[in-house]
Amino acid sequence: MSKQTTRAFALGLLLSAILILVFKPFDTVHKESTVKEGYEQIKKTDLKQLQQEKAQLEEKYNALLAKNNDKATSEEKNQASSKKDEKQNDGTIKYRITIKSGMSPYEIAEQLKSAKIIKDDDKFVQYLIKHKYHEKIQLGKFDVTNKMDFKKLAVVLTKGR
Repeated sequence: MSKQTTRAFALGLLLSAILILVFKPFDTVHKESTVKEGYEQIKKTDLKQLQQEKAQLEEKYNALLAKNNDKATSEEKNQASSKKDEKQNDGTIKYRITIKSGMSPYEIAEQLKSAKIIKDDDKFVQYLIKHKYHEKIQLGKFDVTNKMDFKKLAVVLTKGR
C-alpha cells in the first residue's frame, strides 16, 4: 500500500465516523425504550394535567383536614376547659393534652400555648427539632403543667424516649 492509499483510507474512516456521530441522534428506528419496567411513559401535557389534578385534590384534602382539626380543637378546648385546665392555689395549671396521629409539633405547641402551659410556641417547636424530640413524639393523652420546662415537656410527650 502506498501513502496515498493509506491516507485515502484514513480519510474515509474519519468521514464515516463524523457522519455516524452527526446522524445518530436522528435515528429513531432502532432506539430502545428507556422506560423502566413497571413505569409508563407519558406526554408532558398529560403530566401537567395530572399535576393540576393533584394540586386540586391536595387543596380539597387540606380543607377537609382543617375542618376536622377545627372540630377536634374546639372539642378538646371544651373538654380541657371543663375538666383539665385547672388552676391550683400556687398558680400551677394542669392540662391533659391529647396527641393524635398526624399532628405536627407546631399543632402540639399551639395547644400547649392556648392552655397556658408554655408562653412561646415557636421556641418550643425549635427546641423539639433541635434536640430531635419531634421524631419521637408518641400518640396518647399526657398530663402536663405550666411549671415544666421544655425538656420535661418533651420527655413526657415522648414517654421518656
